[in-house]
Amino acid sequence: MSQSPEITIGSPAPIFRLPANTGGEIGWADYAGKSCVVLFFVREFN
Repeated sequence: MSQSPEITIGSPAPIFRLPANTGGEIGWADYAGKSCVVLFFVREFN
């Protein structure tokens, strides 16, 4: 697994694309100029 760059409070969100649950991909560019909320859940590694 590659290490992600450190993100600090107030810094711009990194550009990324992820699989969408409706098929295709979704990313920040799809919401340019719009308000959005990102929920992030960390899975516990067993």
